[in-house]
Amino acid sequence: MEEEALRASESSWASKFFPLVQRGIWANIDEVETEVVEIEAKLDKLVKLCSGMIEAGKAYISANKLFVSGIRDLSQQCKKDEMISECLEKCGESLQEIVNYHMILFDQAQRSVKQQLHNFVKEDVRKFKETKKQFDRVREDMEIAQVKNAQAPRNKPHEVEEATSTLSITRKCFRHLSLDYVLQINVLQAKKKFEILDAMLSFMHAQYTLFQQGYNLLEEIDPYMKKLAAELDQLVIDSAMEKRDMEHKHATIQQRPAYGSCVNCAALRRIDCRAAPVGSFDSTYEPRALPNSQGVPQCDRITQTIGYSKCKKRK
Repeated sequence: MEEEALRASESSWASKFFPLVQRGIWANIDEVETEVVEIEAKLDKLVKLCSGMIEAGKAYISANKLFVSGIRDLSQQCKKDEMISECLEKCGESLQEIVNYHMILFDQAQRSVKQQLHNFVKEDVRKFKETKKQFDRVREDMEIAQVKNAQAPRNKPHEVEEATSTLSITRKCFRHLSLDYVLQINVLQAKKKFEILDAMLSFMHAQYTLFQQGYNLLEEIDPYMKKLAAELDQLVIDSAMEKRDMEHKHATIQQRPAYGSCVNCAALRRIDCRAAPVGSFDSTYEPRALPNSQGVPQCDRITQTIGYSKCKKRK
């Protein structure tokens, strides 16, 4: 009678337990356990990749801070040129704001992706694995109790009663733990969905905020950049015209006739040979040294014995 009552109770429990499993996210508990192990590995990998991204982001921020510092130093050096100094100051301020926006982004990645998913893996998944261990242990105990109950000699009522009692207690424990295990599976699956979606949504909101703030910042200085671009275009035109004028002047100077120089003079100087009469070879003629642009004669030494033949006649 007791065994029949136990079987009836078992049948009643099974009628409640298995439909509950079938109505869960996965009907097969083994598939759920495999899925949990795989999702744990994927989340661990994602957390590590996020940590690497954050570290690279910190290095990027540090490099940008150094770059902005260099811009400010250059701005101080170019204070005399108002155009350059103003441009460097505005660009430095804007870049510093962008660096601050990136800091907020990586901080959000630290909190929403890395920390949130790490906590989910270490707390919820670990709790599920501990419940699974208890479930497996109680299931093994129940199987052993069933074997002992089946092998109990019928001619020894005391052993039969003891085996039946052990089986009854083990089954009750297994039922309660099975319900807890199924509940833990459903809770884990639901929380997994929330944690992953919430982490990704928070990170994408941080990305949106970064680019939105960056767009607003650059939109504010857009009129200045357009004005500076127009000034640079005009500067290029003016520089080209100035270069052309200088090249023209240089070509004009090159085309002018050059004065000769006396071979007997130790110092190079321009000598006016036009003062000597044509065809004259008078050794007493003293060529006159022409003054330079400051009005000072280029050479004080004038050879006393010089003839017109030793000076190149100006064409």
